[in-house]
Amino acid sequence: MTTEMDPTDQKAHRPKGHATKSIEPTVTKGTEACTVVTPPFYANWTCTRTDTLLLLLVTGVALIVRCWRLSVPNQVVFDEVHFGKFAGKYINGTYFYDLHPPLAKMMFAAAGKLAGYDGVFDFKSIGLDYAAAGVPYVGMRLLPAFLGALTVPATFAATRACGYRMDTALLASLL
Repeated sequence: MTTEMDPTDQKAHRPKGHATKSIEPTVTKGTEACTVVTPPFYANWTCTRTDTLLLLLVTGVALIVRCWRLSVPNQVVFDEVHFGKFAGKYINGTYFYDLHPPLAKMMFAAAGKLAGYDGVFDFKSIGLDYAAAGVPYVGMRLLPAFLGALTVPATFAATRACGYRMDTALLASLL
């Protein structure tokens, strides 16, 4: 036995704990081929003092977890072989072809340049020693650690903005 749900019934689609206040989406008509629908769920959330404190707490925890012992090991690991190699090529202005989009590698090169990397270390293989070559690897590792930490408060804020309870947003952000 199947029951059909009314597609206009918003409560039937709402997850448990979701805000119960119903706000109609704003529809902006453009050309005949394009209709823009603005989702209404962001209108339900106002950042409370507790939200702000939890947001700061999860951000702090995320930064500590991702930056803890960032200097260990002091050798090339996993994708640093590829990202470091491309960073050196960007810094030195060497022409190369990479089939992947360049943004992440360009950001890694910028972080390396800001940290003092000169583009000479070749990142040939996993296990090469950074300390012996004088590579500022901690500064280069700091960018992905920081960007990864920013996903935590972004997840918390997005979950709360979608109308979920504070404990659900906290759990989602700590996953």
